[in-house]
Amino acid sequence: MMGVVLVAVAIYLGVRWLREHEGELREKGRAVVTEAENFGRGKDANACVDEAFARLHRCDGFICEAKTKIFLENCIRVSNVPAGFCDNVPKRSEILASAKWALEECARRGMANDQPCTRLIGTVQEGCVQK
Repeated sequence: MMGVVLVAVAIYLGVRWLREHEGELREKGRAVVTEAENFGRGKDANACVDEAFARLHRCDGFICEAKTKIFLENCIRVSNVPAGFCDNVPKRSEILASAKWALEECARRGMANDQPCTRLIGTVQEGCVQK
C-alpha cells in the first residue's frame, strides 16, 4: 500500500513540475530543433549521428538525453543521407533485430550495454523510415 502511495505522489509531483516548466521546456525544444537544422543542413547524416553521440557523452540526465534525441531526429531529417546509410538498419517492427542492432551499434561506439545509447540509436531507425 505504501508503494502505491509513493508512486502516486511521484506522479503528482512530476506532472506538477512539467506544468510549471512547460513553456521553458517548449522553448528549449524549439531551440534544439533550430540548432539541429542549422547543423544538419548540407551535411552528411553521419555527421549528425557523430554529433549526437558527442552530446550524449556530455549528458547528465533524462532532459539532456531527450534534447539529444530531438537534435538527432531533426538533424537527420534535413541532412543528406548517403547511399547505404540505412542498409543495415532494421525496421522498428523487427523487435529482435532492432535490439541486436542497437546493442551492436552501441558496442561499436564504445558504449556497450549503455541504455542512453540504445535509446538514442533508435532515432537512426526512425530517420531511415522517414528518408
